[in-house]
Amino acid sequence: MSEQNTAGYSYSVSREIAAPVSRVWQAYTTAAEWPAWFGAVEGTVEIDVRPGGPWKATLGMPDGGQFPLTGEFREVVEGERLVVTMDVPGQPAEVMEVVFAESGTGTKATINQTVATKEGHDQAREGSEMILAGLAAHCEA
Repeated sequence: MSEQNTAGYSYSVSREIAAPVSRVWQAYTTAAEWPAWFGAVEGTVEIDVRPGGPWKATLGMPDGGQFPLTGEFREVVEGERLVVTMDVPGQPAEVMEVVFAESGTGTKATINQTVATKEGHDQAREGSEMILAGLAAHCEA
């Protein structure tokens, strides 16, 4: 269930990944790995993992189209936490926090985000769940 606050609708999704934090961090912060877990089109991912560093990727859509995404890394705590913006065409920029923590089975990856609208909340939450599922499948392979 979503939680509405003065800034919008917040959510948190987590997933246990049977891989060490170092492996999960590497997959999340290496452009060449994004197509395997994020659904990005090969050759379209550019990331500069440092505060203020930009990122961009183009997602391949089921209908054969493409959907560009861009953003910026606002905070980077090596191996632990990323705060990134995501600029989706036609929508306000969103800020997402991704946390990586050791767990009994490997890594607990968590995405925290607040979005402006209920519709945006539902779409963002679903997208975050897909991101973590893809990341887990990639890192556990």
